Amino acid sequence: MLFSISKQKDVNTTVLANQLKGKLIAKTKIPSWFSHENLLYPSKTSMEQCSSELTAKYKSSLANGNSFIDLSGGFGVDTYFISQSFEKGFHCEIDAELQFIAQHNFEALTANIQSINTDGIEYLQHANSTFDLFYIDPSRRNASNQKLVQLKEYTPNVLEHLDLLLEKSKTILLKTAPLLDITQVLQQIKSVKEIHIVAVNNECKELLFLIDKNFQSEVEIQCTDLTKHISFRFKQNDERTKCAYSFPKTYIYEPNVSILKAGAFNTIAQRYNLKKLQLNSHLYTSDILVEEFPGRTFELKRVTTLNKKEIIPHISGKKANITRRNFPLTVEEIRQKTGLKEGGDDYLFATTLMDEEKRILICKKI
Repeated sequence: MLFSISKQKDVNTTVLANQLKGKLIAKTKIPSWFSHENLLYPSKTSMEQCSSELTAKYKSSLANGNSFIDLSGGFGVDTYFISQSFEKGFHCEIDAELQFIAQHNFEALTANIQSINTDGIEYLQHANSTFDLFYIDPSRRNASNQKLVQLKEYTPNVLEHLDLLLEKSKTILLKTAPLLDITQVLQQIKSVKEIHIVAVNNECKELLFLIDKNFQSEVEIQCTDLTKHISFRFKQNDERTKCAYSFPKTYIYEPNVSILKAGAFNTIAQRYNLKKLQLNSHLYTSDILVEEFPGRTFELKRVTTLNKKEIIPHISGKKANITRRNFPLTVEEIRQKTGLKEGGDDYLFATTLMDEEKRILICKKI
């Protein structure tokens, strides 16, 4: 199809290819936009980097008011969905092509958003208005397209401009990469009110920091998996609670990745009356099934050493799903030693128990 259309002189095949690829990505990533015929799509890279509709809608539930501004708007998916909680939205994007596409789409979607081709921080420095919310999704790659792991390396540098931001709005919603060190951010920004750790299908997608310049209390952390329908909320001081330890019992529990990222290792045990297998293993156990546990639950079949002759008799076929928690070997190395391929109905946890012994837990998922 592309080759035949490319023969027409007035058709830019690069633009056309972007539209076809973008439309295909939107089908699963932004489904409510997919059926809209008048939208434009940017490059495949921009489409892959933009937020999904699922996570954008979640952000829209975190704040509301009269006006907000997205200081690093990009393709504008977050801007659009957040705007549904505000009377008026503003979208800043320094890339002219991306800004043009976003502006066109906002108009096609009849969204009350003004798009501006400018650097968000520079716009703010000359703006006389104040806003109910600043939303910032900084670039997390450098000029060589390498991933950046510290907040001070992001563009824009939120830490450098924090005083300006809090002068023009009392509330900031900051999105960061899921690998960012939460403790480090809390040391750098003292007015974080809430942290939202957003997962999709047990994969951590985003960290969201809700910053309130008037907030002086204890930060609350919300762990959410949007497809697993998991919601777990706690305060940092809750983690001071000590948990008990035990050897593996009838049931084994693995918390959702959002809870693990939050570091709620003691809180999850206390909240659901579970014992922990070892300080750094982050697996839990009980004799009574906890059906509402926010994560994966398994029935324990056998505890073995990493010995193929011990393991194979308890495996159906030659396949198993393997997870390592506080274990010296990689999953690939464990597969090489056992000869087990990926898949099947059996689940193996390679972990360390409370007596520091390395063991394999052979389980069935519940």
